[in-house]
Amino acid sequence: MRLPDRLRRPKLGVRLSVQKVWPRHRHWVKAHGCCVPGCAAPRVDFAHLRSAANAGIGQMPHDIFGVSLCRAHHDEQHRIGVAAFSRKYGIDLWSLAAEFARRSPDWEMRASLKLVPAAAIGGDVSPPSRQEASDDTAIPPG
Repeated sequence: MRLPDRLRRPKLGVRLSVQKVWPRHRHWVKAHGCCVPGCAAPRVDFAHLRSAANAGIGQMPHDIFGVSLCRAHHDEQHRIGVAAFSRKYGIDLWSLAAEFARRSPDWEMRASLKLVPAAAIGGDVSPPSRQEASDDTAIPPG
């Protein structure tokens, strides 16, 4: 006789961790060219954008904060920081990361972060109400 599986219940006040690595999203982002205008590098990396809010020592930011950069620009971005890199090349890396996340084919990632209304993922194409749109389209912090 087999016992039923044990239930996993979070301890009081302890949240379950959010999945941070989404391989399908990473692959899709890397299928694009380098985000730096004029860069024609044939290979790109999945570059995470870090801020005080989304990463600490030894922690990896969520894949929602990722863009496609060639190796040289990826290294430079880590060396000088996101703000200086964005100013130098006249691009907004945070906006690009948000756009990659919004357009990602990884619907499970988008649904877990509530980047799109749940009804849109389920196949219902009716537009969300004003309240649903404001609740479901916000990108949560780290």
